[in-house]
Amino acid sequence: MMRPLVVISIAAFVLAMLALFLVKHEVRGLERELALLELDRQRHVEAIRVLRSEWSYLTRPSRLATLAARHLPLEPVQAAQIRWLPQRPAGLPALMTPIGGEGGS
Repeated sequence: MMRPLVVISIAAFVLAMLALFLVKHEVRGLERELALLELDRQRHVEAIRVLRSEWSYLTRPSRLATLAARHLPLEPVQAAQIRWLPQRPAGLPALMTPIGGEGGS
């Protein structure tokens, strides 16, 4: 009567140890994967910090003004270039029409 109980106990112990070993192995693999992901995240954070710094440097107003003066043929606006909306050329549609058509109520 004692032998079957001992055999079952030893088999249960061996199965429990095997399950524990498999879980331990899986946890170690997940820990390695987590460490790699954390390292990758830190690299991305650093890259974002560098890109923000470069963006701030490249979009300085003084630098943009110098580049615009060098590369864009801009001149001050002359008064003759300004046209008021009621003086629009013939053939252009009106920007807005009253609700319900041209005549109104």
